[in-house]
Amino acid sequence: MAGGLIMLVGSSAYWWQAGESVRVVETVPVERGRIDSRLQLTGKVINDRTVTLTALLDGEIMAIRAREGDVVKAGTVLAELDSRQARALLDKASAEVVLQQQAVDAATRNFERTKRLFGVGDASEQAQDDSLDKKLAAEASLQAALATLTLNQLRYDNALIKSPYDGTVIQQSAETGQWLEAGQPLFTVVATEGIVIEAPVSATDWPKLSVGQSVELSLEADSDTRWESEVSWIAPTVVEDESDGHIVAVRFPPGDAAPDLLLGQEVDVDLSLQSVDDALLVPFQVLTEQPSGEFTAFVLDEGKARQRNIELGLSSLNEAEVLNGLAEGDQLIIPDGQTLEEGQTVRLQP
Repeated sequence: MAGGLIMLVGSSAYWWQAGESVRVVETVPVERGRIDSRLQLTGKVINDRTVTLTALLDGEIMAIRAREGDVVKAGTVLAELDSRQARALLDKASAEVVLQQQAVDAATRNFERTKRLFGVGDASEQAQDDSLDKKLAAEASLQAALATLTLNQLRYDNALIKSPYDGTVIQQSAETGQWLEAGQPLFTVVATEGIVIEAPVSATDWPKLSVGQSVELSLEADSDTRWESEVSWIAPTVVEDESDGHIVAVRFPPGDAAPDLLLGQEVDVDLSLQSVDDALLVPFQVLTEQPSGEFTAFVLDEGKARQRNIELGLSSLNEAEVLNGLAEGDQLIIPDGQTLEEGQTVRLQP
């Protein structure tokens, strides 16, 4: 039959000429271009400025002023404990300070008078020393009373549970009328400031990370909403995750261009590791990984398939940088799932 016999085997086309099978193939050229080595990650909106407020004294909850989900300002009273005993102790300590101040004033006047009398010979040295001792004792008693007042003021203040900063109440653990013991949790508040996006990165990619690397962020529910950020923090230790194996946590600030984000919301993260502007590029579809870990590809060379060992550099999702083994313009054979042999006769698909 003129032109040889055309035979289709599966999805591959062969030409039979002079007793030789000729593989019909497609090729792709080695070209130059920019390559970005990137990681596709899933981040989560977190805030590490989170505090759990506990009861600082035993007592009954008299009022709950905030609920889960409430946005509060710094100093906002979230709950009130029974402060009647603390108020009574504070009043008593305040009165004691007044009495001790009066005692100091009286002892001071007596000491000054005795010192003048001693100066003109109308009081003994012993009398002067005794009046000084009484003055010093009165001053010491005043200091003790002031310390007690401070302690009771703190006790009274602790009956009011206040937010330490602007934030959102994310957990409420008690109700009005409940009896609390010191140390029992009442509220968890997360700060308004300090929201970051955290993503887990495989520990094998850790050497490629550095603060300042650019990232593109987007919302899974709205892929058209995209904005830029950069790596601001890399965890100093590797941890083991049940699903992801050994990982390193990386954080990014949301940035001024970010949409409104909720704590716990997932964010798609496109992390740029490295880039080369003028690289030789090959698509992964032409590469074969050998058991040794090396990569090979077949080049179309005067109608023959010639296998080349290739050294790769950066890689993206679809292509890789060639460091050695290929030249610009080389025509790489697309295997298309079939096995090629060194020196096999091939021809381009018309």
